[in-house]
Amino acid sequence: MLQFAPLLAMGTVGLAIGSANTIYQLPPLVLLYPACLYLIGLQAESSSVAFRRGLLTGTAAFTACLYWIAVPFAEQTAMPWYLAISGPVGVSFVMGLYGAAFSWLCYKFLRKASPLYVGITTFFVWGALELGRGVILSGFSWASLAAAFADWPAFVQPVSILGAEGYSALLAALACYVTAALITSSVKHSVTALVALALLFTSSYYSWMQPADATANIEIAMVQGNVDQGAKWDKRYMRGTVERYVTLSEQVLSHPVDLVIWPETSMPFYLQSSRKYLPMVRSLAIASKAPYLIGTPGFARGTEGRKYDIFNRAYLVDSEGLMLSWYDKMHLVPFGEYIPFYIPFADELLQGTGAFVPGTVYQPISVGNLAIGVLICYEATFTELAQASVENGANLLVNISNDAWFGKTAAPKQHLDMTILRAVEQGRYVARATNTGITAIIDPKGNITTKGKSFRADVIFGSVGTRTGFTFYHRFFSLIRALLIGGAIAVLAYSIYTNKKKEI
Repeated sequence: MLQFAPLLAMGTVGLAIGSANTIYQLPPLVLLYPACLYLIGLQAESSSVAFRRGLLTGTAAFTACLYWIAVPFAEQTAMPWYLAISGPVGVSFVMGLYGAAFSWLCYKFLRKASPLYVGITTFFVWGALELGRGVILSGFSWASLAAAFADWPAFVQPVSILGAEGYSALLAALACYVTAALITSSVKHSVTALVALALLFTSSYYSWMQPADATANIEIAMVQGNVDQGAKWDKRYMRGTVERYVTLSEQVLSHPVDLVIWPETSMPFYLQSSRKYLPMVRSLAIASKAPYLIGTPGFARGTEGRKYDIFNRAYLVDSEGLMLSWYDKMHLVPFGEYIPFYIPFADELLQGTGAFVPGTVYQPISVGNLAIGVLICYEATFTELAQASVENGANLLVNISNDAWFGKTAAPKQHLDMTILRAVEQGRYVARATNTGITAIIDPKGNITTKGKSFRADVIFGSVGTRTGFTFYHRFFSLIRALLIGGAIAVLAYSIYTNKKKEI
C-alpha cells in the first residue's frame, strides 16, 4: 500500500487538476481525492493519525484549488501578501476538517469492511459531509467532485436526480469502491465497480443527448463592462462607469431584445436615489423598449438600531423606466460583505467591508412572461437558493456577478462550474452576466450555449428559454437530503454495533 507522502501528493493533485484551474483540467482525476483519503484511513496507525493526515491532505488539496482567495486581500486592500495567504490556508484548513473526518471514519469502520460496504458507507457519509460543508460556518461548497465534471456536461446529468451533493457522494463511493476492490484483489467487485462506472456515465450521456425542451424563447443582452476593480468604487470614475454601460447598451437599439442584464454592482452607488444617473438609465430602458436588470447597492429604513440597512441588490427597471421590483442578496460573503464575528482591526484590514444586510425574500422578479430567480455572485454556489427561487415560480435563473476581485485566476471558471450545476439541478436556463467574465448562457443540460470573452468590454447577445417543469431533484429535494443524512447515521450506527459485537 502507498505511503502517506504519495497519497498526500496524489490527493492534492487530483483535486487541483480535476477541478477548474489555469493550467490543464482533467475531471476524472478528482476521484483521486476521496480514494486517497480512504487509503490514508486504512493505513493509519491510530484514529488520531488518520485524522491528522486527512486534515493535512484536505488542507493541501483545497489550498491548491483556492489559492485565489489571497488575491482580493492582497490587491484590493492594504493587506501584505504574507498575511493575505492566510486567507486560502485558513479556509482550506476548515475544508480539510471534512477530509479529516472522512479518513477518521474510514480508520474506525472500514478497515476490514467488504468493498461493497465501503462503497455504500462512503456514499452516505460523503453526502452528509458535503451537506455539512454547504451549511456549517455560513457554508462553502466550492470545489466539489460534481463541480469538477461540470466542464463535461455529458457526465453531469445525475445532478438533476441527486443534486450536487448526492452526485459528489456517488462519485466518491465509486472511487472508494474501486479502490477497495483493487486492495482486496476481488475480481468480482472490480468488475462490478467498473461496470457501475460505465453505466453511470453511459446513462448520463444518454440523458444529455435528450433535448432540453423550453418555451417562449427570450432574446437577452448581457453587458460586460470590464471595469477595473481598483477604480470601481472611486467617485472620480463613477460617471465613466455609467457612460460605459450606457454606451455599450445602446447596441440594443439596433438589436432589439426582451431583457438586458447588467452585472453585480455595475452601478457602484445608490441608483435608487441618484438624481444624476437614474434618469439616464430610465431613458435608456425606454429607448430600448426592454427591461433592465441592474446590479447596484440599495438601502432601506434601518432595523436593529441602524439608521439605514444596506443591501447588495438587483433592481428591475422596466421598459417604461419604472423601478418597481428588486431582489436583495440573501447569502452574503463572510469578511467580504459582512463580518460574522468580532475581529480586532477587521475594518482596517478589510477597508470598510462588512456593511451589507442580507435580504429575506426569495420571490422571483416578474416582468412579462418572465419570472426571474436572481442569484447574486456567491449565491450561485448554494443549491438551496436556486431551489427556493424555482419553488416560488422562477422559470429563468439569472446570476449576476463581479469576479474582477480574483483577476486571471481559476476562480471565475470554478464559479461558472458551480453555476452550471444549478442549471442542471433545477432544469432551468441560467443567464450569467459578469463584470469581467465569464459571461455566459447555460441551458438546462449544462451546455454553455453562448459565452463572452473575459476582460473585454462587450455586449453578449443570446437566447434563453422559460421552463416551468421540475426535475426529479427539485421534487424530492428535502427527501434526498434526509436520506443522505439518515443513511449516514444508519451505516455508522451499524458499524459501531458490529464492532462492539466483535469485541464481545
